Amino acid sequence: MPDHRDKYYYLAKKERYRSRAAFKLMEIQTKFDLLRTGQYVLEVGSSPGGWSQIITSITRNPVISVDINQMEPLENVIFVRGKIEDPRTVDKIGEIMQGAGIKHFQGIVSDAMIHTSGIHDRDHASSYLLCQSVMNLVGRFLEEGGFVLLKQFQGDLTVQFVNQWKKHFRNSRTTKVSASRDSSSEIYIIFDGYVA
Repeated sequence: MPDHRDKYYYLAKKERYRSRAAFKLMEIQTKFDLLRTGQYVLEVGSSPGGWSQIITSITRNPVISVDINQMEPLENVIFVRGKIEDPRTVDKIGEIMQGAGIKHFQGIVSDAMIHTSGIHDRDHASSYLLCQSVMNLVGRFLEEGGFVLLKQFQGDLTVQFVNQWKKHFRNSRTTKVSASRDSSSEIYIIFDGYVA
C-alpha cells in the first residue's frame, strides 16, 4: 500500500489543519482571491474539514458543508450529511439557509471526489458526473456575480464541461496546485462572475 504522507501531510499536522487539502485551497486563494470577508459559502465534499477551516477563517461567516461521510464538529460550520445528488440533501441546504436568513451564497466550492477505481476513464467519468451535480446547484443557490470552485479528474469530458458552464459566468479558468500529488490528474475549475 502506498504511503501518502508527504510534506503537506506533516505540515497539516503541525499547523493543526484537518487535512493536507487545506494547502490546496490556500494556494488557490493566493492565486485568485475568491474568498472574501462577509461571504456565505456552500462547501461540497467537506470531510474531514480542511477546507472548512480555511473558508471560515477568511469569510468569518458560517459555512454550510456537505459530505457523505460524517465530519467532526467544527466552529462556525453547519454540517449536512448526504449526497449532493440527492434532492433531500439539496432541500436540507435550502431549509438551513432559510433558518439562517441566507438568501444566496456568494460562492460554491467542491473538493469532493468519488471513490477511485484506479481505471482513469471510469474515475474521470464519475468525477465529471459529480461536478455536474455541483453545478446544478448554481441556479437555485448562487448569487449573481458569485463564483464556483470545483475539483475534477481531468479527462476527455473536461473541455465539454467547461464549455457547457462558462456561458453562465463572466470568467472561467483551470488550475493545478502544487499540493496535489504528482501522480494525480486532478485539476481545479473556477467559474467567476455568475450571470443569473
